[in-house]
Amino acid sequence: MGRVRLGLIGMGMIGKLHAETMSRMKDLEFVAASDVDAKHQKTAEELGTKFYQSYEEMISKEKLDGVVVAVPNELHLPIGSTCAKKGLHLLMEKPIAADLESADRLIQAAKENKVHLMVGHHRRHNPLIEELRNIVRGGKIGKLVGVTVLWSLYKPKDYFRGPFAWRAQPGGGPIRINLIHEIDNIRYICGDITRLYAEVSNEARKFAVEDTVSINLRLAGGAVANIFLTDTAPGNIGYEANTGENLFFYHSPENCYIYYGTEGVITFPKMKKFFYRDAAKAGWQFPLCEEGIKIDREDPYTRQIRNFCGVIQGSETPKIDGVDARKTLEVTLAIQKSGETGQPVVF
Repeated sequence: MGRVRLGLIGMGMIGKLHAETMSRMKDLEFVAASDVDAKHQKTAEELGTKFYQSYEEMISKEKLDGVVVAVPNELHLPIGSTCAKKGLHLLMEKPIAADLESADRLIQAAKENKVHLMVGHHRRHNPLIEELRNIVRGGKIGKLVGVTVLWSLYKPKDYFRGPFAWRAQPGGGPIRINLIHEIDNIRYICGDITRLYAEVSNEARKFAVEDTVSINLRLAGGAVANIFLTDTAPGNIGYEANTGENLFFYHSPENCYIYYGTEGVITFPKMKKFFYRDAAKAGWQFPLCEEGIKIDREDPYTRQIRNFCGVIQGSETPKIDGVDARKTLEVTLAIQKSGETGQPVVF
């Protein structure tokens, strides 16, 4: 088969990252990009691709196999449906849609038009996350009993100003923007979430949207998990900063996840396993053994696009499809509901 021909819709922060990624890849053709803001034409030209202000014009004029869609959440359904009707396969940025009804309609549109719908939860493509999943699901730390997730990275004032003022309004807080990644990681690594309870606060900034969240989760296998997340404290613990995956964030080599099993504990992203080598000397009065796990790193955004191309060509399955991504959105929205009602949510 020939190289997959891809287009891009939306050239904001994440869209530009997709554009830069596709422009470097030799096993695909980055045909064109579109954005309503003409200022992005210069970036497109620098990356050697065509530019359109209208995505409708782009998908009508260009011969494409699929599109990467990186637009505001409320546009996922209308743009995704329009592209599906054109027979274009979709890599939709996370979340799959703004709400569950829109997600269902988008999934149905893809099904009716016989196109693949893949969702951009890019962390699933990180080799470190894949190995963590293999360790947990493969029983390499025994039976999983618990998970701790920490995310404390300070968002500066400019993050909420000007064209980004929507981030200070409901729907723009760290639950939907940041926490959804942590929920998807837990689901991918451990399995489904069966119950949750959340405490949500906006006491620090007094915005109409949350700035701090504490969540308790029960997982399908019986393990429990807790997540603490805040974007208003000067912390250095958070996936983006700790993994070094995105160079925009100041790199801090700390751990943000700990997975606890009956036979060992694994830290992430340092990927160190702690365990007792001698079962006859297992207990808090004995020293633990420490073992590092070496993993070759690779850019998850590149691997995600490569997976998308494989899906289009029929040689691969999506790392996460629309149905799976809907479940992640459902849990994320339930956290907001629990925070608002003060009640647990059971799935």
